[in-house]
This record gives sequence, C-alpha cells and structure tokens, in this order.
Amino acid sequence: MARIHQTIESSKSALEMRLLIDGKVLNRPEVALLLTEHRWEGNVLHARGKLGHGTITVADNLVTIDIELSMFGAAAKGAIEQTLTEKIKMLK
Repeated sequence: MARIHQTIESSKSALEMRLLIDGKVLNRPEVALLLTEHRWEGNVLHARGKLGHGTITVADNLVTIDIELSMFGAAAKGAIEQTLTEKIKMLK
C-alpha cells in the first residue's frame, strides 16, 4: 500500500492549527473524500475515508501528516498529497 508522510513547518501554535484545520480544511469537498470520519485525541487528528486512513499531528510550528492509502487512494496518491499539502500550507 502507498503512504503519505509529510512534515510541514508552520508559524502557528498547535491550538491555532487545530482550529484552522477544523474550520478551513476538514470541510473542503476535496478533503472530505479522504477524511470522511475524523476525531481529535489531543493534538492528533485520527481520520478515515474511502481513500485511506491515518493521522494529522499538530505541534507548535509543525504539522505531520501520516496517511496509509487504500488501493483506490494509491492510484490518486499524487493528487491527494498535493491537495493536503496545499491546504495545510495555506494555513501557515
């Protein structure tokens, strides 16, 4: 299976990034397909969807994405990776 693992630097605190991810990323239609089910446990967002499952971990000045893609998700890995990266970087 394919995996997306990225670490993105941010100028925001962990709390600010959580609020931004909730308000500006999770509700986006292009992200909703990947993250149809999600819940926060502390600063770790656990997510599951048709294209894969994994975590987004926020810390002060840092966001780490670790998603294992399903067979269907693996076929669209490049597009999924690019979309997640773009959406997180917009929040920096």
